[in-house]
Amino acid sequence: MNILIVDDHALFSDGLSHIVKQLSDDTLITAVNSVEEAITQLKSSTEYDLILLDINMPAMDGLTLLQRFRADELCIPIVVISSETKPGIIRQALELGTMGFIPKSHNAKQMIEALTSVLEGSMYVPEDVQKQLDKLPADNNKQGISGRLQQFGISKKQHQTLELVAKGLSNQQIATTLNRSEHTIKSHISALFQILGASNRTECVKLANQHLLIEEQEALELLN
Repeated sequence: MNILIVDDHALFSDGLSHIVKQLSDDTLITAVNSVEEAITQLKSSTEYDLILLDINMPAMDGLTLLQRFRADELCIPIVVISSETKPGIIRQALELGTMGFIPKSHNAKQMIEALTSVLEGSMYVPEDVQKQLDKLPADNNKQGISGRLQQFGISKKQHQTLELVAKGLSNQQIATTLNRSEHTIKSHISALFQILGASNRTECVKLANQHLLIEEQEALELLN
């Protein structure tokens, strides 16, 4: 079984590797400390059975990698292992297709039980975290975004580009994330400028936020 660990804290990654090897005798671990390295590794010939992903990392974060998976419709099981405590961020990760959320505060036994559950095909979210998620209001804005995108004539690929522009990623980083050429990304951004009547990236995100075309949190990342 091949497992990819994506975490920028080497000490935690080393400890997690030791724990994960207890899953089976033939477990092979590859650890990288950035999303960029993870993307490179996923392009290699190695086929991974499971990805263990931290959300909070410098440059491109874990949610960016999840967005790439959604764009490419990849089906490798991903579990977020993070110290993230904000229910909204955790819900976003789960909505992007992860198989579960494991707090970094879990001990070794809890980690093994959670990962075993995922490998058997079940979702894993701790009961206390699930209670917090259940208290979140329904994301009615997200349900309405698709309709507004149709009104503006913004395609799915253009919207994925817009979301990453709002996160502050460069054209090259967006191209790497979405597995597209930088020329294609530039074309998407030019089209978005024309559609929204924007002259630069910051104005584009501001207008997209005003028209409720992106999540408010994403807009704040570039505008701040």
